[in-house]
Amino acid sequence: MEYFTKQNINQHAVRRGLKTARGSLHNAIDNVTDRAAPAFRRMSGRASHAVDRMADGAHVAADALSHKGEQLHHLQQQLVAGSRSTIRNRPLLAVGIAVAGGVLLSWWLSRRNRNQEEDVS
Repeated sequence: MEYFTKQNINQHAVRRGLKTARGSLHNAIDNVTDRAAPAFRRMSGRASHAVDRMADGAHVAADALSHKGEQLHHLQQQLVAGSRSTIRNRPLLAVGIAVAGGVLLSWWLSRRNRNQEEDVS
C-alpha cells in the first residue's frame, strides 16, 4: 500500500502537470502546423512554377543554340567548298595569298615580341 506522503503527492502533481504541458505543446504544434500548411503549399507551388519556367527557358535556349550551331556548320561547309573551288581554279593566286598572309603574320608576331621585350627592359 502506498503512503500518501507529501513527496508522493508532489511527484503525482508534477507528473500530472507534465502530461498537461505535453498535451498543450502537442496542441500548439498541431495548430501551428495546420496554419502553416497552406502557406507552405503556396510557396511550394510558386517555387515549382518558377522551376518550370526556368526549365522551359533553358529548353528554348538549348534549341536556339542547336539551331545556330547547325547554321554555322552549314556556313562552314559552304565556305570550305567555295575555297576549294577557288583554289582549284586559280592555284597561283592561292599560293600568293598564302605567302602574303605568312609574311604579314610573321611581321606582326615579330613586332609584338619586340614590344614585349621593350616593356620588360
